[in-house]
Amino acid sequence: MVDIATPDFLSHLKSLYPEGPSYIRNPWYAVSAIAFSASNQPEAVPLVLRYALNDLDSLLSPQEDRLYLARKIRDMVFKSGMISGFPKVINALGALHSATPEDLRDAQPLRDTSLSTEDITRAGQEFFDQTYGETASTVQPFLRAIYPDLEFYVTSFAYGFGYAFMDVTSPMETSFAMIAALIATDTPRQIEWHLGGALRNGASVAEVKAVRQISIEIAQASGIVWKGDIPDL
Repeated sequence: MVDIATPDFLSHLKSLYPEGPSYIRNPWYAVSAIAFSASNQPEAVPLVLRYALNDLDSLLSPQEDRLYLARKIRDMVFKSGMISGFPKVINALGALHSATPEDLRDAQPLRDTSLSTEDITRAGQEFFDQTYGETASTVQPFLRAIYPDLEFYVTSFAYGFGYAFMDVTSPMETSFAMIAALIATDTPRQIEWHLGGALRNGASVAEVKAVRQISIEIAQASGIVWKGDIPDL
């Protein structure tokens, strides 16, 4: 179903997100890549990259913008793996790697892999609290109660090593990565959590609604069927 990622469809998805001060700061392309990945359409992900790079070329953007855009797609797809599953992310990133020009690839990790577990956990707790706000006091004990190992993993590794890295993807965009993956995986409870989390991480209502709509339209085109209503703001 690669043919769903046509230039016309991608142009439509781009139009759903409010225009920003610069092309690379508009995360429609990374949200789209995640929605395709989480909807099990890995072959569509490089088509999003090519479309976005062509846009940058038409704007005569510098090389650093091209690298930043390519990194943002990779990092947001990586972050979505904690939700959609790493088999899907491996397939998406593999397809993306093959289509990425060598000068836009990274040979070394962007994250500091020498950090201690304590440092990672501290960063994870800070971002967890920021994302969940006052609801953190109920969500985190819930995770601990249903399986303590799950709460440790979520705080230390998902949030600490994965989500809290902000050199490429902002807190707002990290929330968008979660929302796009959650919509494709039909998990309404968590969708509701992270729609609110995106607002706490700096997004406007219009931006959150745009991310929700982009994700829904890609999932629908990919054949995803939901059991019930998709939460909204």
